Amino acid sequence: MAIGATGLDTATYEVLRERLAAHAAELGRRAEELNTRRIAEFGSTRLELTGTERLHTEHTCRPRDIVALGDALLFGYGTLPAAVSGRSVDEVFALYDRDLKRLGEDAVPGLLDDSGFVREFAALHRYYRETRLLRLRRVEGRLLAVFRTGEKADDIRVLRWSVSDDGRISFLDARGERDHVLPAAHDFEWTEATREDHIPGRHPHISIRGEVFVATDGGTLTVKAANDTGTGEGIHTEPVDEPLQSLADADVAHARVGDLLLLRISPYKESTPRHLVVNTLTKTVVRLDGIGQACRRLPEGQGIVFPGGYCLASGAYKTFDADAAGLEFEQSVRSPNGEDLLFTFHARTEGHSLLLTYNLIRKEVTAPLSCRSWALFDDGTLMVLQRGSGDEPGRVHPLQLWRTPYVSDTYAARPVGTGPSPSSPLRTDRGDPLARVGNADLVRGISDCLSLTHAVAETTPTTEVYKALIAGCVRTADAHHWLGDDALGGLRTPLDAMRNTAEQVLGEFETVQALTRQAADALAEADVRIASVVRRLRGEAPRDAGAWVTGLTELRQAQGHLLTLKDQPYADTARIDERAADIETDLAAFGQRALAFLAREDAFTPHHQETERLVSDAGKITAVAEAAPVTARIDELTDGLRTVTEVVVGLDIGDATVRTSVLGRIAEVLGGANRARATLDARRRELADHEGRAEFTA
Repeated sequence: MAIGATGLDTATYEVLRERLAAHAAELGRRAEELNTRRIAEFGSTRLELTGTERLHTEHTCRPRDIVALGDALLFGYGTLPAAVSGRSVDEVFALYDRDLKRLGEDAVPGLLDDSGFVREFAALHRYYRETRLLRLRRVEGRLLAVFRTGEKADDIRVLRWSVSDDGRISFLDARGERDHVLPAAHDFEWTEATREDHIPGRHPHISIRGEVFVATDGGTLTVKAANDTGTGEGIHTEPVDEPLQSLADADVAHARVGDLLLLRISPYKESTPRHLVVNTLTKTVVRLDGIGQACRRLPEGQGIVFPGGYCLASGAYKTFDADAAGLEFEQSVRSPNGEDLLFTFHARTEGHSLLLTYNLIRKEVTAPLSCRSWALFDDGTLMVLQRGSGDEPGRVHPLQLWRTPYVSDTYAARPVGTGPSPSSPLRTDRGDPLARVGNADLVRGISDCLSLTHAVAETTPTTEVYKALIAGCVRTADAHHWLGDDALGGLRTPLDAMRNTAEQVLGEFETVQALTRQAADALAEADVRIASVVRRLRGEAPRDAGAWVTGLTELRQAQGHLLTLKDQPYADTARIDERAADIETDLAAFGQRALAFLAREDAFTPHHQETERLVSDAGKITAVAEAAPVTARIDELTDGLRTVTEVVVGLDIGDATVRTSVLGRIAEVLGGANRARATLDARRRELADHEGRAEFTA
């Protein structure tokens, strides 16, 4: 009865899982079809290299930075040491058009031709002979030119201009230091662990929101998924530099980003903190120290991005083979439809940048762009000043041109031809369902639906995963009213079906977990039994053939019991096969030792004596009931000898005569056992006939 119920529970869960996967696949199919229609209607641009150009300068110089101002490119560079009379503007700045042709200083009114700028520029170089341009920055309606005036990193002066929405530029002053401030390295707050979070016990640990637990004693940094101080094992371990430390010696902080739990841990006597990311749904841990430099959240709780890598809520993560040393977060740029994001990082000391672009629908970060500097025009054209060009002074500087989706809002809303652009709010064809919803809302809805389908297909099933899936279905349905519109693919139908099925799967999942634990416990028990037998056989040398036969029989029986565990639902068959192979190796080794003993002439003398006793005892029984114990002794003897035969036959023996000799002696013993069995059968029939007549007479 229990076996039938277990089979029914298992089948129910598997059927529901398949049904959930089918609903998720249907939702994904409809979302992809809608996305194809969206792209056809509104267009979509991917990051694409369109060409390589060369920027020519009049002076031999080292490039510093570039910035786009309307259709002009401002190029900042450093030339040879200035003359005693100072440095001229054209020795530091130059203007170019989109074709990289040199423009005059008055091409952008109010920029380089402003008298106030020229005066401040001259004074700066007159009073600070070591002045050199560090970089150019666009910051909230300001253009900043940052100059280094001394040996210290904070010896800077910042010239600044105002840049209006319509592109007009006017010089302000040389007091822009307060504007030259980078955003916070992290867009979330770290929460420090306190003594109240410490949980004492045999293996004490620190509770992180009651979800994971951290310990740094015993020579290892351990992350646990369960609040169990009785064990030091966890889901992640790594050694620490100082093994002799207590829990209170470590500094631990955490931050929650969606389903990810970020940990910042500084073990005792370690100056550089370690950064771990715990996926609270899948209970997996990965170490990503790049988070310490800078880290930004991805939209919709999809994960995090940091210099040189990313980690998604689905569990996927990647680090790029790029130079991320010293990189700080600078800014993020979002495409008008919200589908793509550009994250930029800059290294102050080295003076180079790293660009990472993330697609909300595809859930991927493209290969990073490492460069000296970059400039983004309103139409989304990205000019990248290649990093190698800054190593040596020169007059020719290579640039890469990229097509990107990061157009400005004003450019996206501009009229094209005789009517508004497809993404413009001025568009008049509101009868079209796609236009009625809008590109940005479609992107968010499609992204949410595809995130749910990926959660079903790519995530390891846990209770937390199913609960998060149900909550995600509810949240997506509430956030996007248009999902039920048949003209937009009717995504609400498979979404509701997926939510309902996920609720049923969650109910059955507890049964599956119980079956999984039962199978794991049975395997652990078998492991203990096998280890005990192997340890005993390795540690002692049997003194007679009977002991050798008993040892081989026990080991073979343990192997047989282990293989039967594969029939249990949710058994770890790979682990069982691995342990069975280990037992086979132990059997071969023990068999070789047994063969060396059994090859002796007198090895089976005790067995022959036992068969004689069995023959004698079989002939002496006085009742049919007395035959059972003798039968059991005969079966035990023959079963053990058959096991020895199987092992000996399977051994790789160089001298075949040894195998033949041992098998011959075993056959002699089996012959004696058969004689005892025949004697017993004859005596049992005789007694049965006698007892039958006596019963009939009575």
